[in-house]
Order: sequence, then structure tokens, then C-alpha cells
Amino acid sequence: MGLGDIFDPGDVFGFQQDDRIAKANAAAKQAYDKSMETSDANRALYNQYYNKMNQTYGDTAGKYGDYLSDLENLEVYDPGQFSYDKDVNDFYSKAANQRINNAMNAITNSRANAGNMFTSDYANEMAAKQQALASEEWDKAYDRYNQDRAMALNEFSTNANLGNQRYQNQFNKSNTLLGQASNAQDNLSNAYGNYMTNLASQNNTDAQNYANYVQAQAANNLSKKGLIGRILG
Repeated sequence: MGLGDIFDPGDVFGFQQDDRIAKANAAAKQAYDKSMETSDANRALYNQYYNKMNQTYGDTAGKYGDYLSDLENLEVYDPGQFSYDKDVNDFYSKAANQRINNAMNAITNSRANAGNMFTSDYANEMAAKQQALASEEWDKAYDRYNQDRAMALNEFSTNANLGNQRYQNQFNKSNTLLGQASNAQDNLSNAYGNYMTNLASQNNTDAQNYANYVQAQAANNLSKKGLIGRILG
């Protein structure tokens, strides 16, 4: 193998090779700089993405504690026990005795006019009439008692249902808000995970590009040293 097979005889001192190595190093530097520009652009996009997620979900996610406290402190609605403090006597007509007395007087007058006032039939009729009228008045009183109690129970039930509905509405609202805040936190957590994954991946890419750049420079410089060695024998 002749000397001309190793290097260009017209470039005894390797000046042209130095120029090629310098250009190769410049190209490697340009490629590395371009990769870093891309890295900066990617990082800006990652930050833009995470900031956008914060703007969208951050405020709602930040209220999770408040919504949880509202739900925990929501007092369970208790309508209490239905109570009714009246009895049948409260509905017994005040005019009942007067009506009974009037009926008794009517029977007495009728018997007196007929001349048989002092017979057993008269006493039996009086007792039967008095008992029938008294029973009738108590039946009426009992009906009025049941009606009034049913009205009171219906009013209690209506108020209890309204109170329970208000409680359910507040519970549903607090629970819905808590769910929204929880979802917002999940979205932010996922966004942060994606953000960190992208940054880690970008860091690895940057490290690999830098390693490639250093290796390219080392290879170029090594070829320069090899050329000098060949020139010097």
C-alpha cells in the first residue's frame, strides 16, 4: 500500500482534512442546536397544556375540601314523631245535652197529653231515646275526632315530606358538587402525570441528542488525530 492510499498527497499536512472535520463538527453542533430548539418548543407546549388544564379544572378542584365539609356537616333531616293531644271529648257537641233535654221534654209532653206519663213504657221510651241520642252524639264526636286527627296527620306528613325533599335537594347538590370537584382533581392529576411523563421523555431525548453530539465530535477529533499520526508515520 502506498502513501497515496492513506491520504491525499496534495494535502501533506492535512489542511483539507481539518476543514472537513471542522465542517463535520459544525454540522453536528447545528443538529444539536436544532434538537434543543425543538426541545424548548416541546417544553413550552407541555407547559401550555398543563396551564390550560389548571385554568379549566383548578378552581373546581380547589373547592373539594369545602364541598366535602358541606356534605359531612349536612344535618340529616328528622321530622320527629307525630303527636296528637286531643280526644273524642274535645269534639263532643256542647249543644248535645240541650238536644237530649229537648227530646226528653217532647216525650214527656206527649205522654202527659196522652195521660199515660207514669207507665213503664214511658220510662223505657225515655231511657231508649236518651241512650240513642247520646250514642248518636258520641258517634258524631268520634267522626269529627277522626277527621281532625287525619287532617293533623296529613299536615305533619306534608311538612315532613317537604323537609325531607329540601334535605334531599341539598344532599344531591352537595354530592354533585363534590363529584365534580373529585373529577376535576382526577383530571388535574392525570394532566400532571402526562406533563411529568412528557418532561421525562423530553429529558431522555435531550440527553440522547447531547450524547450523539459529543460522540460525533469525539469521532471527528479522533479521525483528525489519526490523520496526524499517519502523516508523522
